[in-house]
Amino acid sequence: MSNYLNTNYFLPTDTAQRLYHEVAADQPIIDFHTHLSVQDLLTNRGYENITQMWLAHDHYKWRAMRAAGLTEDYVTGDRSDYEKFEAFCSVLPDLVNGPVHQWAHIELRRIFGINEILSADTAKQVWDETCKQFAERKDLGVLDILKSFRYEVVCTTDDPADPLTVHNEFAALNSGLAVYPTFRPDWVLAVDQPELFFDWCAKLAKEVGFEIDSLDSLLRAMSQRHDDFHAVGCRLSDHGMTKCSETFATDEEALVIYNKVKANEAVSRAEHDAWIGWWLVKIAGWNTEKSWTMQLHLGPLRNNSDEMFEVAGRDAGFDIMDDAAQTLPAVTFFNYLESLKILPNVIGYNLNPKESVGLCNALQSFNKGPVRGKMQYGPAWWHVDHKSGILEQLLILVNHSALGCSVGMLTDSRSFTSAVRHEYYRRLLCQFVGEAMESGEMPDDMESAKALIKRICYGNAREYFAFPCYKK
Repeated sequence: MSNYLNTNYFLPTDTAQRLYHEVAADQPIIDFHTHLSVQDLLTNRGYENITQMWLAHDHYKWRAMRAAGLTEDYVTGDRSDYEKFEAFCSVLPDLVNGPVHQWAHIELRRIFGINEILSADTAKQVWDETCKQFAERKDLGVLDILKSFRYEVVCTTDDPADPLTVHNEFAALNSGLAVYPTFRPDWVLAVDQPELFFDWCAKLAKEVGFEIDSLDSLLRAMSQRHDDFHAVGCRLSDHGMTKCSETFATDEEALVIYNKVKANEAVSRAEHDAWIGWWLVKIAGWNTEKSWTMQLHLGPLRNNSDEMFEVAGRDAGFDIMDDAAQTLPAVTFFNYLESLKILPNVIGYNLNPKESVGLCNALQSFNKGPVRGKMQYGPAWWHVDHKSGILEQLLILVNHSALGCSVGMLTDSRSFTSAVRHEYYRRLLCQFVGEAMESGEMPDDMESAKALIKRICYGNAREYFAFPCYKK
């Protein structure tokens, strides 16, 4: 049998093995940031084949396939499902020792019990076996998969203009899994794209039941939707930005900007930045009132290939890490919110490793009780949620924050099989703590270490977010 990803992968010490197998492996999962479909969960969506499960939405796999020389017809194009799977398997040997290779094989083992190493030679065998299991097994729906991984909470990512009826319908199932929306107001910031902005306002108007024809009505609509999200269990907002806001329009300046856009006049970069800052202040205030957490996903540079944007659209694997400075903008933003007494709990996720220590330090300047870890330096995200990125995040927490207050890991994925990334993270966490204990860098106290692992994997997130399901 292959030694690849054996029972003790990422667990090189006896202590790490004990911490993982005795504690971390069995902890429930709170996945507080995903892009999963609540509609798919409601219907317990099944699949006909592994391409539908793996390759339909996974831009991690898409980027890897393109890097290995596959043409777009095998990635997002019109090749058959089998041809796409065979092509993916054929390039996996080029991806060896990388996260895509490792995740794929962990998923194959945990979900299908298949231990084959994927390649062009094994593609047909694995395809046939997984198709057989899809046809015969009754536990391969997406809800079944998450429950098999001991999921308790899933947070989806939702626009304020999205209807919440599906969330209500799912809650009525009493499935044993809590699914809550996350308030992601990207389009209210998009005054640099007036046509799309007002199309979105019209969509929002249908949800709130009144016309949006002024800044006042837009603000009222957003406030109402924030209330609506809270009523169905939302406890987080989410914001994808190159960097934190440094300028903040006054109410009067925001009105000028809105009227300018409504008159189809172009806004300047400075006006757009001030508009973004104005909205983030409003949302931070609502978050503070309701004890929500504000997630800041910092550092992406999006849609870099114009040609491929036309072919595959947004979120298709053409976004990268920007080189924008994060520390001073973060300090400016947090300090402004603090001066207004509306600084909520914050998780700052950083995409560019050279900015990581600075952002973590910026967050620490605004920590205060009684909340443990009020200002979180977030889990390794997107381009850094691999082995070295996760270990680096843990080391930064040890050196610049409080490891024991971390809220752990998330998947940030559209793929239900990405649940295995919690295992991936937990093994690395146990490696990190186990090696420190055995080298004398941490106390040789197994019970304290087990308690630490349990808090990071599960307990801290349960306490920090205070989702409604834990108050029953």
